[in-house]
Amino acid sequence: MSNSIYCPFCHKHVELSNRGNCNTRTGDYWMGECNSCHKVVLTHINSGEIFPNPQPKPIDERIKKAIFDDFKESLICFSVSCYRAAAVMARRAIQSICLDKGAKEGNNLKDQIEWLFAQGIITKDIKEWAHEVRFVGNDAAHPKKPENDSAITKDDADEIIQLLEQLCQVLYVTPSIAEERKKARTIT
Repeated sequence: MSNSIYCPFCHKHVELSNRGNCNTRTGDYWMGECNSCHKVVLTHINSGEIFPNPQPKPIDERIKKAIFDDFKESLICFSVSCYRAAAVMARRAIQSICLDKGAKEGNNLKDQIEWLFAQGIITKDIKEWAHEVRFVGNDAAHPKKPENDSAITKDDADEIIQLLEQLCQVLYVTPSIAEERKKARTIT
């Protein structure tokens, strides 16, 4: 038996090699050894929860510091199942990206996203995705009456984090890599 996980030790998606099962008062667990770093993790058989809890994956250092810090906080929140907080921090990072790229500070996120699209900074697909996940971020940040308040699910938080990751890749990481390659080519 093998299991594919995001290893909490080496931060890679890996297969685990079966190292046995254990039964405790809190449930049944499956022990697996990471095929990359060879450390052992426990997986709760019923819930799929991994012990130790996976820590967030690394973030590319080419992302501007303020955005990087919010992105990292969002991933930390997500890693400990604080999905509302993860969505709020990801939304904050997305709005910081809008401001960094020149969107007007007094405008709301909806208008800032539209401005990025109008300037050709983001594509129509990213704009539409950004508006969809903006609703998740708004729901996470602004409480409603308890009977109308919707929970932010793991999938909701994951979706807004994926958008943030794609925006960072397109707007910061890829241009930095291109610039680094250009400099390397002109030096030689």
